[in-house]
Amino acid sequence: MNLSMHTPSRGTRRWAIHLLVVLCLLASWCAAHAVRSQTRQYGRAPPQNIAAVAELSNPASFLETANATSLLSQILIPRPPDTENSRKVREAILDIFRKDLGAKDSTTFSSMDWTKRGKLGWHMEQQTFTAQTPEGPKKMTNVVLTKNPAAPRKLVVAAHYDSKFFPASSGLEGFVGATDSAAPCAMMVDLAVALDDALDARERKIHAMEQDKPSISQETTLQLVFFDGEEAYRTWTHEDSIYGSKALAKLWTTTFWDATQFDSSRSSKLTARRYRSTYGPIEFMNTIEHMILLDLLGAPDPIVPSYYDNTKWLHAAMSDAERRLREAKALWPKGDTAHEKTRSFFSSARPWGAIEDDHLPFLHAGVPILHVIPSPFPSVWHKLSDDASALDYPTMHAWAMILRLTIAEYLELDIAANKGEYATQERFKVELVSAGLR
Repeated sequence: MNLSMHTPSRGTRRWAIHLLVVLCLLASWCAAHAVRSQTRQYGRAPPQNIAAVAELSNPASFLETANATSLLSQILIPRPPDTENSRKVREAILDIFRKDLGAKDSTTFSSMDWTKRGKLGWHMEQQTFTAQTPEGPKKMTNVVLTKNPAAPRKLVVAAHYDSKFFPASSGLEGFVGATDSAAPCAMMVDLAVALDDALDARERKIHAMEQDKPSISQETTLQLVFFDGEEAYRTWTHEDSIYGSKALAKLWTTTFWDATQFDSSRSSKLTARRYRSTYGPIEFMNTIEHMILLDLLGAPDPIVPSYYDNTKWLHAAMSDAERRLREAKALWPKGDTAHEKTRSFFSSARPWGAIEDDHLPFLHAGVPILHVIPSPFPSVWHKLSDDASALDYPTMHAWAMILRLTIAEYLELDIAANKGEYATQERFKVELVSAGLR
């Protein structure tokens, strides 16, 4: 072998410099986007703690339609975007976060005060925009509530709070969309109220310990998104549908997250929890670990398949939570014996295909999606009969319990304080199909 040494030409040097610049940019791009974990491993609550899920709070105050003051009763009104009813529903949801959970508007939120007693609060943001629709321009508002916006990872639970617009001539202008998606919105508020104390306890514990090697679960906070403008005004098309989710996805792929925006009281020692995996500017979109989208829930006997291979594990985890709640007699309301032999809400059968919904812009941006929507749809879909009579309270109660346990375990919350830690023997170990690099 003969190695001939020579001096590179000017063109070769220029090409090498360009290649070096491209490689540096690519490296920084990969570092800034390598946020999502390719594996997840977390424990399950021990059997003796499962029943505690039902004792966290009373879901009836949010889900019981026989109670005219419940949140769900307040949502069960026609609420197309850009209407007074839409504003009333939005305020009914936000009032609970303001009054009961210490939420602060994004314009006044500085950072969590871990030293104060009581609620640590939530970061509350309203994204208002004007959408061009077949019925003319409409003002719409997405609502985003984040437990700790300084956390580098988010588990998003989402649903739409608007109801479908019908013209007066259709005879359907009184449509309230009980399953579509009033009930899921009420379930999300129940979830926040039920888990808030455990979330606060974990935030204080992590902050005090200043952990060097926290788990992915500890790096992840809970984020709730209430989308506006999901429904088509006329016929569902890519243009006439999911106005709110498209607007939020556009915002989150063009703006960047930085923990210092949300943590003005940080010490000189920046916690690894917030800055691990953060080597450069990160789009808000890339802080989402997973999105769980709820839709068309509340009717009895739902069948929910797994629509995406890369979240089949999360579908299985939710099904497993349902089974363990049933065994602990904590799935149904106390005293309910009529549903003891009801089949599982979850199906292992492969669905005929995916369903277009608010998750699409996030799916296209690489976010792993668990779509919790029945197939087939409830028989009342887009009918006047999708009102309170379409809802089954025991079914809604069961969904609330499943969400509580699934999310608590995903985030490794202590749902039964002083009653033991998470089981170490049985752990969900997950290999994601899609990597965090895109």
